[in-house]
Amino acid sequence: MKIGDNWVSLNALQTFQVAARHQHMGLAARELNVTQSAVSHQVRALETSLGVPLFDRRGRRIELNPAGQRLLRSIETGFADIASTALSLSTDAFSGQLSVAVPVSLMVEWLNAKLSEFLGRFPGLSLRLSYAERTMTTLPADVDMAVVFSAHSFPGCTVTPFMRTAIFPVCAPELSRGSLPMDPEILKRATLIHEDDGDIWAQWFASRGLEQFRPQREIHAGSHHDAVAFARNGAGFAMTDWFLGGNTLRSGRLVQAFGPRELDYDGYYIVTRMNQSPSSPALALAEFLVREAEAATNGQA
Repeated sequence: MKIGDNWVSLNALQTFQVAARHQHMGLAARELNVTQSAVSHQVRALETSLGVPLFDRRGRRIELNPAGQRLLRSIETGFADIASTALSLSTDAFSGQLSVAVPVSLMVEWLNAKLSEFLGRFPGLSLRLSYAERTMTTLPADVDMAVVFSAHSFPGCTVTPFMRTAIFPVCAPELSRGSLPMDPEILKRATLIHEDDGDIWAQWFASRGLEQFRPQREIHAGSHHDAVAFARNGAGFAMTDWFLGGNTLRSGRLVQAFGPRELDYDGYYIVTRMNQSPSSPALALAEFLVREAEAATNGQA
């Protein structure tokens, strides 16, 4: 494409987008299946064509400067528009029923709106939804695609990273009594709310170098959504992340109890069958959700 008096290749823009996402030339090269020097060459060619540097280089690491941040936002918006248009041109290609299994918490907090948006583009496509258990390790015969938490080996399937999660404790504002961050010692006299068998809280205690103690009371909720609902209603302290709990935190109905420090805790993955047609609705939905998750991570959705 021509920008001013210079030509800029779409390949250079795509390479820049991947390098910007990873903040690392080597990781970008691995994703694009090219050499690191090829990535560096494409980025420098783009910078030369535009007449401005896009990264601050710090040894092996790279960091977007303000110009790079502006360009990245425009590229991601443009690529998303192209993908959306390409999908809409294929409206007649998708019909019948698409069967999807998803975690209930992700469905309630984020996925419902995205599935509705996707289906709005394909009037002939029906959806059959089921809930994926945390222990799922095989894709049921009647399911075309699944979103699962934590990577497992799914025989005959492709497992694609979807979104990473970084978790932290939250509580209702009234429990903090206006004093934030709180002292973790308060948990000895509080209620811990679990969405699992206690492993998430155990990892958080370990990450803080704290000896895990038995709280005054524990609630074992059936899901992340239920655990956060208990916390929102003042029942105790639960764990969440910005992806699932961001809206509630921004609204002030929950607060980060012990400061902004977060614990990197696995993530969500999309599972599709290896033998599916490249033009199948399941793969189209998977690509759509990956783009939407990236946009949400970058504050666009």
